[in-house]
Amino acid sequence: MDIEITNEKENHLLDRKEITFNISHTDATPSRSDVKNKLVALLNSQYELVIIDKLATQYGTQNTIGYAKVYSDAKRAKEVENKYILERNKPVPVEVVEETEAEEAATEEQVENIPVEEAVSEEAATEEQVENTPVEEAASEDAATEEQVENTPVEEAVTEEAAAEEVKE
Repeated sequence: MDIEITNEKENHLLDRKEITFNISHTDATPSRSDVKNKLVALLNSQYELVIIDKLATQYGTQNTIGYAKVYSDAKRAKEVENKYILERNKPVPVEVVEETEAEEAATEEQVENIPVEEAVSEEAATEEQVENTPVEEAASEDAATEEQVENTPVEEAVTEEAAAEEVKE
């Protein structure tokens, strides 16, 4: 990931520098925290003073255009910036990152350590559940009504039709 600053402007009224930059990357769009770390190193600033406002990657390209603000002090940044922008730019706690990595590793180990017999029995159980779905139950009910119609005596069917015709008249 290479960052090239394309425009740098001093905003004396708000006590900040406004920076437009291009990022060239080979993988997916870099995360906000990665870009922020690179900008902090590039600008010789502090992490809490750099606020990344926008990152935009055009579809199909490996270039991202960004807009960041570098404040003179953290107090001024809190006064000027919107709360949601400040929330986006908070550092991700290390414990949270470690927990998610540990959870992913644990689930991968669980999948790898399932004996083949258990996996096959689980697949068989799901196939049995699929076979007993309500759709098939409905189909069996339809078959039952067809059997009832087939097993009714002809005389009863004729009298029912005659009764229905009398009601219509």
